[in-house]
Amino acid sequence: MGSFGTFFAQHFVAAAFLFSFLENAGLPVPVFPVLVLAGAWSSTRHPLLGMVVAAAVLGALLADVAWYFAGRWRGKRVLSGLCRMSFNPDACLERAVDGFHHRKVAAVLFAKFLPGVNTILPPLAGMSKMPLPVFVGLDLAGSILWAGSAALLGFAFGEGIAESAKGIQGSMGWILVGGLVATIAWRAAYRFYLVRNFSAPRVSPEDLHRKMAGDAPPMVLDLRRDDDFAESDRMIAGALRVRPASFHRYAHHLPRDRDLVFYCT
Repeated sequence: MGSFGTFFAQHFVAAAFLFSFLENAGLPVPVFPVLVLAGAWSSTRHPLLGMVVAAAVLGALLADVAWYFAGRWRGKRVLSGLCRMSFNPDACLERAVDGFHHRKVAAVLFAKFLPGVNTILPPLAGMSKMPLPVFVGLDLAGSILWAGSAALLGFAFGEGIAESAKGIQGSMGWILVGGLVATIAWRAAYRFYLVRNFSAPRVSPEDLHRKMAGDAPPMVLDLRRDDDFAESDRMIAGALRVRPASFHRYAHHLPRDRDLVFYCT
């Protein structure tokens, strides 16, 4: 990968498009520092700054419009698939839906500055039937703000960043790959830590029924997703309904002197 840095320096406008497209398509690639570096390299050739921003914006729009139509055609199945990569898929889905409906314009405008959210918002806009021209207009403005701020940051400190970049060009490919591997490893390790330290033993329906009829019945919390809860025609008697996205608000108020039983789909 020694020639990767040299190749990148020679084709940083194309790299801005490629990395922008890949990140907004959902891959964990570090596009913001790439745009800062591209802005730094364009500092000696001013006309290329606009090309860097335009390339990054085009890459983002192509990925976002594709996700928009995926959300319109496939609905929540797309969002559920994207949220599976988070640590709490059910809460991810509900929080995304709630946040979008409360602040549609701000959500689309500033989604690019929130890793992960920028991938969820386009299919959510499509699923919510936001008019395509409105979505494209807001997404275009947000993409220009996001890409422009990164490129201008590099442009402002161009000479210093560009000189530093020359020293790491030979290792740039390994740095990018190492960052990607480290991100995936950290997420896998953290998920393993959560499962190992916070998983609870399962309770069979028969055991729960017996406990509920005893002298010290447990507190039962219904943590089903909104769609699953709405489609069901029954609920455990005495259970407390708590939406997964809102559970953190109730967690500190749950009784410590009673057994807790959680159930979902």
